[in-house]
Amino acid sequence: MALTQAQLNTLVAAWAAGTTSVAIDGKRVEYRSMNELEDAIGKAAAALGLPNPLRPSRPAGRTSVTKFSRG
Repeated sequence: MALTQAQLNTLVAAWAAGTTSVAIDGKRVEYRSMNELEDAIGKAAAALGLPNPLRPSRPAGRTSVTKFSRG
């Protein structure tokens, strides 16, 4: 069975609700901890080729150089 975006969304919704019990396709899975659920979300996102929705990528930092002159 291939993972789907909807299944990933279900995992993320459970995480957001603070529960470790998830029902996907009529099957209930009880994760032992929030950390285990977070790991499952990360692995599901990676399997779908998506970034981990719980750890959004940081925007590219901006660097600027200020030049001062005494003249």
